[in-house]
Amino acid sequence: MTTCTLTKASSARIAGLTAAALLACTVPAVAATDATAAGTLAVEADALAVEKATDTDSLSIPRTRADGTLIAEAGGSRVELPAMGSGTFTVTDATGKQLRVGLPGSSAATARVTPNGTVVYSRPADSVDVAAQVGKDGSASALITMKDAAAPKEYRFALDLPGGARAVPDEDGGVLVLDGSDELVGTFQAPWAKDATGKPVPTSYRIEGGELVQGVHTDASTAYPVVADPKWWDKTKEIAGGMVSDTWNSMKCGGALAAAFHPGTASYKAIKAAGGVKKLLAVLSGVNSKRGAASALGSGFTTLFGVKSIKKACFDDLK
Repeated sequence: MTTCTLTKASSARIAGLTAAALLACTVPAVAATDATAAGTLAVEADALAVEKATDTDSLSIPRTRADGTLIAEAGGSRVELPAMGSGTFTVTDATGKQLRVGLPGSSAATARVTPNGTVVYSRPADSVDVAAQVGKDGSASALITMKDAAAPKEYRFALDLPGGARAVPDEDGGVLVLDGSDELVGTFQAPWAKDATGKPVPTSYRIEGGELVQGVHTDASTAYPVVADPKWWDKTKEIAGGMVSDTWNSMKCGGALAAAFHPGTASYKAIKAAGGVKKLLAVLSGVNSKRGAASALGSGFTTLFGVKSIKKACFDDLK
């Protein structure tokens, strides 16, 4: 079947068309069919690569709105995903705070949702495609699929943080978002990347000019496609394993400690001597008084107690 559209005038002259002209008319239809098929296969291949590297059992399936954007509500958060791969996803937590993350995909790649809930933004001609997943726990992931060795080795995610908030790298390679009082808004989990065989690919974050930059360090042995994942958790997810008591809040304390964990500072040395932020949180979760904290931390207690934000977040609620 041809896809050419004939006007009344051209229909009247159809008997005079040569076989070559008829063939030329049908070629675009074949090309269009091939392009559609190629696009479908590309989306399927990207979805397969992403879902092979992730746990699809815990995904929330977003619904598509009339304007092509998507929305999922899970774990007390609302996640809005864009209609195209160069758009922005927005996470709104239970308190109304919003985080926006720009996707480094193509404006020509439109969203398609797999039966498992993965949103894929794919173009066959590109060396890299973008996908997104929303967890039932309210987490949100932006996934990069590097299809071949021509794909860039760095990806920039523009961050639009809540008012007064800032992004701070943590000791495990992730990134914490802290508000103006050094309380934790949420975290970008330490990054990961996997090649087509499931082998881990070295990857890392840095914060640069208001952007989260993920570097993916492939080499000659890397099997493509490679899938890499920045994953956002809101503040309801514990960075210390769920240690919250009535008298001591690990989220506030963890955020304050992470904000003070900068090489060369006295607080950095004290936290490092205690085994790092998570180990220190574990120690503090086992005490219920300032005297107990002082005994557990030794000389480090004096140093940390002297840092106003740490004193307020970690010690002021202790007896």
